[in-house]
Amino acid sequence: MRSPLSFILAAAPNVAAFPRFGGASGLSTSSVQQARYKDHDTSTLHPKHFVYQAPQLGDSRGPCPIMNTMANHDFVPHNGRNISREPFITACMQGLGLSHDFAAQIFETALADIATANPRLNSTTFDIWMLHNTHGIVEHDGSLARQDIFFDPSSQFDPATFANLLSYLGPSPGIDLPGLAHARARHAWHMSAANPRFSIAPAAVPVIVGENAMLLGIFGKGNATSPVVDRAHFEFFFRREEFPVRLGWTPNRGVGPEISAIVQSMIAQSPAGVPLTFSPAAAAAAAAA
Repeated sequence: MRSPLSFILAAAPNVAAFPRFGGASGLSTSSVQQARYKDHDTSTLHPKHFVYQAPQLGDSRGPCPIMNTMANHDFVPHNGRNISREPFITACMQGLGLSHDFAAQIFETALADIATANPRLNSTTFDIWMLHNTHGIVEHDGSLARQDIFFDPSSQFDPATFANLLSYLGPSPGIDLPGLAHARARHAWHMSAANPRFSIAPAAVPVIVGENAMLLGIFGKGNATSPVVDRAHFEFFFRREEFPVRLGWTPNRGVGPEISAIVQSMIAQSPAGVPLTFSPAAAAAAAAA
């Protein structure tokens, strides 16, 4: 996932009309959340937040959990294919609460990154799986919840990798900016010791930290530049690639302008003594230490 990439309430019928309302698992969304949706003047929920279906055989998914989640909720095509600019922008505004301009920037960046990794590709649309073929650009080492491509090229959620990240977050029920900055850095350092080809180039640092900033901006509440994410929401999202609506989450509005400030704060608050960049030689040295 890249950031930018690397995630409005429309007039709509009652959510009860949707056949997959409540999720594929059969768990129903709380009546409180349904009531929030029905209050069209204040709710940021959309009917598709209540529509969830795990990917089916042949559906396109990739290394970005936010893109996968938007497909699982049908904000973008459920098959994850032929995603074009205007529908993508609408999906990000409705599903993630992003501002129009920030969503447009993410789309243009994603398309450019895919073209960089695939020079012969000349397209105005993309499939989610194409993000997988961008190692070091969009897909990268040190993922929060996926093994490095050196060990597993599938981009599948990996419980052990995610558990390692969580171990650095401690027991707090809330995840704040300093806590995530600390956990992300130490998690990457831990992963670098196992992967002799582990690499994070200087140009990738704001990209990778930007992913974390996006998580804070989308799922966090409170101060816009120092939000706190409910840990239960955070874990639910990563484990299921489903919006945690049933746990009480609702989208923010106009997310985007604050992301740059969050990125800078996370870089500044990363733990001293833990590198932000890595080379294969440094990874090999860490493994030998």
